[in-house]
Formats: sequence, structure tokens, C-alpha cells
Amino acid sequence: MTVPADDSIPILTDVVELRASNGSTGVHQVAPEESAEQTGIHSVEELAALQADLLGRTLNLTDELLHNAAREMEGVLFERVLDRLRSTLPEIVANALREHLNPGDD
Repeated sequence: MTVPADDSIPILTDVVELRASNGSTGVHQVAPEESAEQTGIHSVEELAALQADLLGRTLNLTDELLHNAAREMEGVLFERVLDRLRSTLPEIVANALREHLNPGDD
């Protein structure tokens, strides 16, 4: 696996290949003369910042998608309830009127 020279984001398979090529522990041994840019490995602070950014973006997207889904479900349920009321209320009203206006027809 080659580490990209530019600042492009590595994909998961690149990271797995990098760890596999450096031994079973997944720890990359960096020689003192190697810089982070040369090895493609970032500092703990950079990785923590990246993790926080990815987590924040993921949670924002999840929040948006769940709210949209809830609004759509609410709309569907609202329509179902209205349809049910439209279909059953006339019969309920008619039965109640018959019972109250003709009490001896039981």
C-alpha cells in the first residue's frame, strides 16, 4: 500500500493494509527522522480532532434523518386517522341520532 502524498483522506482498507504491513499489533514504528507527513501517520491530537469532527457530523446527519422520518411518519399517521374518522363518524352520528330520536325502536 502506498500512502498518498497529498492530504487526501485514506479509506479504511488503506489503514488496514498499513497496519497489516507493519506487523500484527497494528502499531507503526516511526524512525526519529521520519515526520508525520512522510509516514502518513497523524498525532494523537489530530486523530482525536478528526474523531470528534466525524462524530459530530454523523450525529448531526442522524438527527436530521430521524427528525425527517418522524415528520413523515407523523404525516402518514395523521392522514390515516383522518381517513378513519371520515369513514366512521357518519355512521356513529347516524346511529346516535337514531337511538336518541327513536328511543322505542330497540
